[in-house]
Parts: sequence; C-alpha cells; structure tokens
Amino acid sequence: MQIPPIAENESQLQYIERLTNHYAKEKSRKQKKDVGQFFTPSPIANFMASLADSKKEHIKILEPGSGIGILSIALIEKLRKTNTNLTSIELALYENDASLLPYLSKVMEMTKDRLRKDNVELNYDIKNEDFISSNLKYITPHLMPFFEGNPLAHYDIIISNPPYYKLNKKDIERYKSGEIIPGQPNIYSLFMAVSAGMLNENGQMVFITPRSFCSGLYYSTFRTWLSRRIHFSRIHVFESRNNIFSEDGILQENIIAHYTKKKPSGICISTSEGKELTNITKIHVNENDVIYRSNGHIFFRLPANKTELEIIRELDKLPKNFYKLGYKISTGKVVAFRNKKYLKKDISNKNVPFIWMHNIKNMKVNWPVEKKQKAKAIERNNETERFLIKSGNYVILKRFTTKEQKKRFDMGIVFDSDFSEYHYFALDNMLNYIYDPGNRMTKEQTFGIAQYLNLPIVDKYFRILNGHTQVNANEVYALPFPDSKKLGEMGALLKDKAELTSNEQKGLMQLIGITQSRVEAFK
Repeated sequence: MQIPPIAENESQLQYIERLTNHYAKEKSRKQKKDVGQFFTPSPIANFMASLADSKKEHIKILEPGSGIGILSIALIEKLRKTNTNLTSIELALYENDASLLPYLSKVMEMTKDRLRKDNVELNYDIKNEDFISSNLKYITPHLMPFFEGNPLAHYDIIISNPPYYKLNKKDIERYKSGEIIPGQPNIYSLFMAVSAGMLNENGQMVFITPRSFCSGLYYSTFRTWLSRRIHFSRIHVFESRNNIFSEDGILQENIIAHYTKKKPSGICISTSEGKELTNITKIHVNENDVIYRSNGHIFFRLPANKTELEIIRELDKLPKNFYKLGYKISTGKVVAFRNKKYLKKDISNKNVPFIWMHNIKNMKVNWPVEKKQKAKAIERNNETERFLIKSGNYVILKRFTTKEQKKRFDMGIVFDSDFSEYHYFALDNMLNYIYDPGNRMTKEQTFGIAQYLNLPIVDKYFRILNGHTQVNANEVYALPFPDSKKLGEMGALLKDKAELTSNEQKGLMQLIGITQSRVEAFK
C-alpha cells in the first residue's frame, strides 16, 4: 500500500485528515456505515483533547476505535504543550479494521520520532482486536476466573469516537451486555461502559457519542450503571444535529462529554453551533441539575443556557410527578398495516371510531375526518376487542414530532360523551393516551393536564429531559406536575384553548406556584 508522505508545513492533524480522505476514497459510505466508522474532524479532535489534562510524568492513554489516531495525536499535542513534567507516554490503540493499520502505524512512528526530540518517550501498542470482547473482564468481574492473560491495566486518560451501530443477536450473546444494557443496544454504549471500567482511580475519559443514552427507558439500566462509576465534569452540546458527521449522512444529535472517576465540585455545560466550535457559551451547574432521579429511574438532563437551568430548577419544586398522580399513559394498540382488514371507511353499528394522528389538532380530536386512504372506523369483533378503549376522559398525544416543531406536546382531548354512542374507540399506535385507570379524572382535570403540557416552560423542560423527538411514556411519567386540585383549577380556567396569550401563560404559572419574578423571566 502506498501511503502519501507528510507535506512540508503540514501539521500532524492536517496530515491525518488527508490520510483519512485518502482511505475514505477506497470505502463506500455504506461500507463505513455497516461497521459504524465515522472519522473525527480535526476541530472536534482538538476540542476533545482540550478537555483532558494531566500533570503526571508518565501518562497511560487508551484510544478505543482509534481509526488513524487523530484523537491520540490531538491529546498528545495538548499534553506536550501544557505538561512540563511529561517524560513518557504509554499508549494503547484498538482498531479492528486491518486496512487502517498501515496508516495508524505510520502516524505513530512519526509521533514517536517527534516526541523523542522533546525528550518524551512514546511506547505505543496497536491492538487489531475487538475492543469489547478483549476487555469484557472490566465490566463482568464475576467472570474473571474464566479470563486468561495479563492482569488488568488501568488508564489515566481514555479518549474515543466509538463506532455507532446496533448490535445483532450474536454480538449481544458474545458481549454479555444484558446486565448493563438490555435489549439490542448500540455498540457505542458498550465502548463507554468498558472504558469506564478501565479508568484508574484518578482517571478521566472524553467521548463523542449520540445523545440517545441520556434518556429513554432503553438506556435506563445503563445510566444507573454508568452514574455509579464515573461522573460528568464537562458536557458539550451541539445546537445543530446535522453537520458533525454530515459527510457520512449522519443526522444523529451528538454530545462530547468529559467524565472523571472522582466526583467534581460541579459540571460545566457548553454549547456551539457546529463542528467548527465557534461562539461557545458555558453555564456551570450542580450534579443534580443533570442527574435527575424519578420513579426509580435516572435521566441525564442537558440544560443549554441559564434560562433552561432556571426552568428545571423551578419545575423541580412542584409537589408531584405524573406517576405519583396515579394517572397512566399508554400507546394506541392498533398497528394499521397489520390490521388493514378490520379498518373501515364507513361508520356503522358494527364499527367504532378509529383515531389517527391527523385527527389531532389544536387541543381537539376531530372525528370523523375525510382523508384519502384513511379509515374512519375499526370493526368490532373478537379479534379487535383487545385494541378497544372504553369511552371516558382522555388526553391524546402524538408520539412523534419534528425537532423544529413549535410544540413537543401535540394533543387533543376526548370526553366520555364524545364516543358514548359507540361505547369504545381505538387509537393508531402513533398516538399515546393519558387516562385515570380508576375513571376519577374530571373534565377540569383533563383540561388541566392538557393546559399544563401546553405551557411553553413545560415543553422546554420536556425537551431538556427528553432530548429527541419522540414523546415516550417513561419521560412523561418523570415530569414534575402540580397536584390534582391545581390541575382542576387550570382546566376550569382555560379549558381546551390551544394558543395561550402571554397573560394566560403567566396566570397558569402563578397558579402552580411560580413566583412573579420567575414568571417574567420565563415569558
């Protein structure tokens, strides 16, 4: 393989990016996506390196999923400039793509020669191995007797842009990941877990990953596991989700996080527009502003500015959460394409109303609605009985919204009288519904739940908590809520009014106990 040499006046990071482009020409986007391979741009590499620090003479560094080593080189350059005590670096690099190894070896040899001139010794070890399989012992101590080889190595700094793809069933069995992340996890979360286990007692790690692990029931066990082992020190949030790895067609919302083994005094959260990392803003928060515990689950909240921080602190004062109110949220039970034969265009005494997302608009459920190729009803029979919902008072929520949509909660209200002649109705599974299993939810409380969710500050709180465009039951259950009496008062005041004036918003906020000064700040 012919590897191009470094050009005169070309920095090492520029050279690595050129080598990356050289390599990328030989691989299709699909080939890279299949193995979760997305290379780190140099501005991101420099920023990640800037978050780690050490004043030790001898530093042990690990880069899992190293590619051509851009993160290690950025980190070494940073340490070389800021650590006058530095005499030696021990560097472990894991890369299981054999076609990258010649590039990686060349870069490491160049770095070794360069450091030698500064009287710094670099000892590197390139491991062409599966990082997870090779290091399972760090997260499964009960299996230690079955592992052979060298004693456990622990590192001062771990830095990584891990691969990103969902594990298949064989990998899940091989990695024994169920104790940490049940179901079918994404490989990046296992890279985080194993790395957390490989830190020494004063260790730190810097990762760029999707934000998806911060919320959702799927990663609940992982968040609990992770928060018991390492702590957030710095979190960087990108305001735009489509330009970090845009060349690879990735629209995932990413964060960069610096974690420490020892608990820091606080957490810094910063934001920027894109991968150039210009116009960075920062806020300093307490750990409980980020680590949110509710109903036995842990969520990682990421307020991006002072107003968002004040919103979560204010709503956290409310006396209840949705779960403690005794209400329930469930998902519509009809998967339309699987039940086409039961969906009907016409309404008859053999059918009951069927509600789609297009029926929900401006706090109302509009039914029936003429829409091409959309049924108005579902046949009631022995097969569909399990899909049916008894007439009553409900708040119906769309499960999916776009990131740019004005409101995350797009909802309508159904009362017992609306479908009383049919006794039942059914919902498409793109909808959630809120209800009281004891049928004690009054009309005013139903209105009140909808009006509370309609408040801009509640919408903002949910976006901070949720971090994506789905409205999941787990996050709704975790939302702080006023008590049932206050909900009834809110509902009686404004009923199903969809667009609230500034004064109406202020009135509702004051009703649930937010002070006048805070109300003015949240308008």
